[in-house]
Amino acid sequence: MRSKGSQQIYYAGHSVIVEYNQPIIEKILSAIIYPFPTSNQNKNPSILRVEYLDGPDPTYILFLEGEQIYKSKHLVDFAEMLLSKICYQLAFYSKDGVLFHAAGLGYNDKGILVPGGIGFGKSTFAAWMISQGCDYLSDEFVYFPWESHEMLSFYRPLHIKKPSRKVLDNIINYDDNNDLMMVGSHSDLIHPKLIRPNNHYYQPPVRLILFPHYKADSELEWQELTPGQTGLELMQFLINARNLPEYGFSEISRLARSTEAIKFKYSNFGQLANVLKIFLR
Repeated sequence: MRSKGSQQIYYAGHSVIVEYNQPIIEKILSAIIYPFPTSNQNKNPSILRVEYLDGPDPTYILFLEGEQIYKSKHLVDFAEMLLSKICYQLAFYSKDGVLFHAAGLGYNDKGILVPGGIGFGKSTFAAWMISQGCDYLSDEFVYFPWESHEMLSFYRPLHIKKPSRKVLDNIINYDDNNDLMMVGSHSDLIHPKLIRPNNHYYQPPVRLILFPHYKADSELEWQELTPGQTGLELMQFLINARNLPEYGFSEISRLARSTEAIKFKYSNFGQLANVLKIFLR
């Protein structure tokens, strides 16, 4: 395939170059990764290549380092896979700081870090927090350069799985055919401005760490963490430990000592309404 264009994405100490043969792929990239600095260069970037086959039944083919890894005729499913592979490559080679699997939120120019794994309801919780007045920064990655408190969040759409639609139907109008929403087979990509029209991206200092865990039919359980407890929780969601000196332990300790943290379990957002002022005080 002869490339018609390319886009370099630099984040968390690594870069990915996406090459493509048709301008439509550039539009897809602009819909799944929002503007953030891409000026830094990397000597060994990961190379993704997209081939778009036009016709009555268009096809999208994705290559990694020259090997075909995915093929689809569904635009949104392909966009999700492309975003997933970009994120994986960035995370796998991340260095020069600590990278967390976490959502990033902003409130009054201060940062809220929301670490979480698969099934913790991290993206759904982030969507609710946006509806309550927070700025959305990411629902996937938050990166702290070495010895920094600045949250460098990976600015991308909210990735909302289908089961969360019922939970968010009073926040997101799924019946509206809106350009800010991409509906996939298993999940949706939601632009934060669909929830918060004046949402803006910035890189605030972290001031609060929240560890939410959704569990159906549970009572609200609440625990303010000590620095030691915070460090142990953070280690669970550190993605790039293998690439860091001391596996990132010293940086985890530094962040844990200087940042308030709360761990809680909940089953519905009504339980959180009365304690939101504690989150945002």
